[in-house]
Amino acid sequence: MAEGDIPALAGDPHGISEAALKKAEEFIEADEGAFNRLSGTAGNIATTVAVVMSLFHLYAAIAGAWPFGWAPIIPTQPLRYAHVAFVLVLSFMLFPMAMRFRNRIRWWDVVLGLIGAAILVYAIEGGDDFTDRATMPTQLDVWLGVIFIVLLLEATRRTTGLIVPVISLAFIAYSYFGPYLPQPWTHRGFDISQLVGHLFITLEGIFGIPVDVSSSLIILFTIYGAFLQHSGAGKFFIDFSMALMGNKANSAGRTVVLSSFLLGGPSGSGVATTVTIGAVAYPMMERAGFEKNAAGGLLAAGGLGAIISPPVLGAAAFLIAEFLKISYLVFSWWSSTPRNSARRLSTPRRICRFGSSPDATASTFFR
Repeated sequence: MAEGDIPALAGDPHGISEAALKKAEEFIEADEGAFNRLSGTAGNIATTVAVVMSLFHLYAAIAGAWPFGWAPIIPTQPLRYAHVAFVLVLSFMLFPMAMRFRNRIRWWDVVLGLIGAAILVYAIEGGDDFTDRATMPTQLDVWLGVIFIVLLLEATRRTTGLIVPVISLAFIAYSYFGPYLPQPWTHRGFDISQLVGHLFITLEGIFGIPVDVSSSLIILFTIYGAFLQHSGAGKFFIDFSMALMGNKANSAGRTVVLSSFLLGGPSGSGVATTVTIGAVAYPMMERAGFEKNAAGGLLAAGGLGAIISPPVLGAAAFLIAEFLKISYLVFSWWSSTPRNSARRLSTPRRICRFGSSPDATASTFFR
């Protein structure tokens, strides 16, 4: 990394140039598929759905807790169904069927999203009677279940690619064609009604533990990460980590590890950490000369490290980060006074070896 790269990056109010951001988004699209950039009425509708989804999950998280003991608690089954309904609608709105249909919401996207949401509303309205029919679903339940599974596979294809839908279809086919397979793969098999009853009606199939964790925990940390990203807190963790690492060739990699620790410890969410840190860190690592697989590996490892951080470590990291942030602000105020500025000009390198010039300010003091 050139000597001037870090100051130039730190001086950028966004921490990332437009060209670097576009390059990073091209990498994401090449791996995960294209997504719609909506504006105008379509953008407002998508934003409204996302805001309503966030408010719904925030309410579900605080309902019944002090001092909100008066608020009705959302049961597990409606919470999971509603969560998947929101995700389906947003998936069809934000991810096009193909590259040539991007950046606009097509009529079929609206229809598919509404059908998926309507099926889950039907399931919620059914209540206990609906779940009791898991072993003997009605003909309507079977048809709606098949349509819902197809919609879910299509939404998964749009958002993650073909790998997950193909694997899911392979397991469904294995369950159905079990009697026709050779030993030792043969089994008694399951018909369509049994498959739909297990996958669609019970809480052990599609709406199992992954959806439970997503609807009760991951969504909250994702919202938290979005607040950190748009409030500038995520950029602060990166800037502070870069300042501590200094102007070294591998400082970008060290910065990612340290900033992931500072942000991931308090959040405890690999998703929130990767999303918040990656938007700024990836272009920085690309400028530093990191190969894209190595840069992605560091970002992924930093995000996963947040998951295994114990609560005590997370609390300690949060306190340390807050202490360092306050210390940084205090030093900025202290160094801005005329007398202390003159004192620092006379001995520019006596406090920190990262000082780069006699007229270093508080922002270059840590570099």
